[in-house]
Amino acid sequence: MKSTINRILAIARREVYRMSSRKLYFLAVLVFPVLSMLFFASVMKEGLPTRLPIAVVDLDQTVTSRKFVRNIDATQSSSVVMQLNSENEAMSELRKTNIYGFVMFPRNMQADIMAGRQPVVSFYYQNAFIITGGLIQNDITKMLHTLAAGVNIQKREAMGIPSQTMMANVQPIKMDTHLLFNPTTSYPAYVTSIMLPIMLQIFIVMITVYSIGIEIKERTSHEWLKMADKSMVVAIAGKLLPYTIIFLILMTFQNFILYRVLMVPLNVNMGWMILASGIFVLAYQAIGVFFIGLLPMMRHALNLTAFYTILALSLVGFSFPAEAMLPPFRAWAVLFPARHYMHIFQTQMLAGFEVWYTAWSYLFLILFILLPITILGRLKSALIYQDFIEDIHKNEVLTKYHAET
Repeated sequence: MKSTINRILAIARREVYRMSSRKLYFLAVLVFPVLSMLFFASVMKEGLPTRLPIAVVDLDQTVTSRKFVRNIDATQSSSVVMQLNSENEAMSELRKTNIYGFVMFPRNMQADIMAGRQPVVSFYYQNAFIITGGLIQNDITKMLHTLAAGVNIQKREAMGIPSQTMMANVQPIKMDTHLLFNPTTSYPAYVTSIMLPIMLQIFIVMITVYSIGIEIKERTSHEWLKMADKSMVVAIAGKLLPYTIIFLILMTFQNFILYRVLMVPLNVNMGWMILASGIFVLAYQAIGVFFIGLLPMMRHALNLTAFYTILALSLVGFSFPAEAMLPPFRAWAVLFPARHYMHIFQTQMLAGFEVWYTAWSYLFLILFILLPITILGRLKSALIYQDFIEDIHKNEVLTKYHAET
């Protein structure tokens, strides 16, 4: 056991020396991951988009319509930046993307309200941008309903209707709404908390594939295997040990940004967060080893890595619920550790549920760690014969060329 540990440490020291000899390692392991974290943390540091520009077309120009405009401007998500004279002007500004929507108050609105008629207030909003459209639509709709209820109450008060009967007529059913686990609709708790690990997994898999693939390409794998006494487990453990430590530090920095800077709620013991972060790093390192073992040519393995890691942005289920996807894509989502990490975060860390609700997610992450076992023999052959697939391909091309000439 002592000699095995010594071999692992010797290989780790060798890898640190290789890392320090190339700027690419420094950029891919430290600079780019940190910059990506800071970028996504700063983009959504406010928690929720606010004061989105909208316009008002006030054809009534009365005390009531101006009161409505002031109340709309006071909403959290909307800011009245223009008061236009016609629907055509407002549509023109909407097409230019100067505004995200506009509210149009009809002529004689106040007179119709006083006469008991039902004026129609039109609201147009840009829903091609689903997030902004949804936020504006939610706030404006609530505001207009509140103002309409206020007018109704004033009319009934003037008629001398008792307040209890009046409220029952205005709002027959009273809603008791509870926003669970993210009551402030904070985007760091919803988007940033998933985007940061998804960005980090790209660098984890890429650098794992590159660090092993470069040994095959530069034909230094014999030296690496010799230091490991031809043990693939020792060789991989020693090579990945420095990267594991670095990525664990980066995960800690990421968690500091989330839970201390952006103030995302953390409703579990810190140990569970450290455990999930560690398994997440090991799972993606294991996937990197699997890719380079499956395709022992570095450029092919890196292409596969890029395809796989980028798909995580779409298929883990944070932008579109995985449960609503077609069955093949829903099954494919299970093949991403980020999907299970997201479930652990949302269920255990954010909601504070007991650990057994996330037991399957932990199990899946551990299964990813065991994935390299299936290709150790193939990877060892590639390390011994050094780029043997590329040599075979070159020989086939040369044979075909000589046959043709």
